[in-house]
Amino acid sequence: MQRNSVHFFSVKDRYFAYDINTTFCTELDSVALTIMPELLSGASGNLEKKYAHVYPTPQLHRCIKECNELLDSGYFGVGHSPYKHRIQNNVSAICLHIAHNCNLSCEYCYADTGAFGANRQLMSRHIMQKAIDFAFVHSGDFESINVGFFGGEPLLNFKLIREAVEYARNTANSLNKKVTFSMASNAVLLTPDIMDFINRENFSLLFSLDGPQKVHDRMRKTKHRKKTHAVVIKNISEYLRNYSDNFTVRGTFTRTTPNFSDQVLFLNDQGFKSVSVEPAQLVETHPHSISTHGEITRILYEYDKLADLYLKRFNKGQPLHFYHFDHCLKKLLDPKPTHTECGAGGGFIAIAPTGEIFPCFETVPEKENCIGHIDFGFDTHKRRIFQRMHADLREECRRCWIKYFCGGGCHAFNIRYNNNIKIPYKPQCEFIKYRFKLSAWILSEIMNGGERSVKILKKHLNE
Repeated sequence: MQRNSVHFFSVKDRYFAYDINTTFCTELDSVALTIMPELLSGASGNLEKKYAHVYPTPQLHRCIKECNELLDSGYFGVGHSPYKHRIQNNVSAICLHIAHNCNLSCEYCYADTGAFGANRQLMSRHIMQKAIDFAFVHSGDFESINVGFFGGEPLLNFKLIREAVEYARNTANSLNKKVTFSMASNAVLLTPDIMDFINRENFSLLFSLDGPQKVHDRMRKTKHRKKTHAVVIKNISEYLRNYSDNFTVRGTFTRTTPNFSDQVLFLNDQGFKSVSVEPAQLVETHPHSISTHGEITRILYEYDKLADLYLKRFNKGQPLHFYHFDHCLKKLLDPKPTHTECGAGGGFIAIAPTGEIFPCFETVPEKENCIGHIDFGFDTHKRRIFQRMHADLREECRRCWIKYFCGGGCHAFNIRYNNNIKIPYKPQCEFIKYRFKLSAWILSEIMNGGERSVKILKKHLNE
């Protein structure tokens, strides 16, 4: 058994043990919190005698038995086998930056309000077709390809989206493969015609909405400084009412709008079934960035508040949808180690309007991240930097207890804020750790309600 493979933590007056290698987490009472470290360190005899002055003998006996059963289960204190990272060369998803331009001028935009640090432009039909051809040529044995549309604001180039869908479907049919579609949009330009099209083509959708009018309109205005909340909420609600609830609504919070629990509640109260509210990713000098210890601590307090609200709403039969708690709870219920966060540069690539290839949509602002061009193919060396990256190759991650839950964080953030793919972005690390701890507490509270409560939670997580 390896004591250093188990991390002990407390949150909201509850104690937990977490196996770093297996990602299995369990709650401990005060007796087990004493006994478990002893057993992990190799002590097995005379523990009842050693702690007889602290705990009743029957309680100690039962605790020692249960801890030993847990250690024998293979979930805790197991040896760590070296991770063998499989390089994925075949492409399963391509993100077309169909518009390097935007109709909004959001104050926290990491992409230079859609220009990505270059000339504003729309993708041409020629580049779109070559990009889709490129994806299928490099799809290998994947039976299906996902074609995503991103910006800027992709609906500025909706005509080309229509053509891309038709072209991709025809290409897939000719190769006896399948194709699916996705899109991220600020929803301002949604029309009944567009809604009908994206619903008919079964798009996976992400709409941007920062929650209440006061928060949203503070950050998300047009280039002419016009407010957008009214039109966005109208359009998304219309899509929900007339077509489908199968989409995600994503909000953003910043240093100057830190009360994001209000955003989560608002978005849930609109009837949205998939909600994600994320911290803005900005350089330290940006007026809206979250970077100092005090700012990070303020955000942790807000996550704490949201955990209370999550549990309160669950107990009332009105469970909240919040991606970061939902995701953690799923992984707590079905623990599996994750060694890398995503398939950037491997199974997933992004194509700029110029035809340049990038590892993912997040990496496009930094031109040094370019890993090839659809006319010439991949720069194998630069692509491999992203393909090979995983938690064990990052020194700080190797020392971190949460490394196999988060997989080492976002490659793009590490490069953007630390100029090094191997150095994790610290604010993100702190948020991931604390959200996990709070999720463990939420699950513990729900499990105390019995098997029925757990079944209700699983149903909620699978909605």
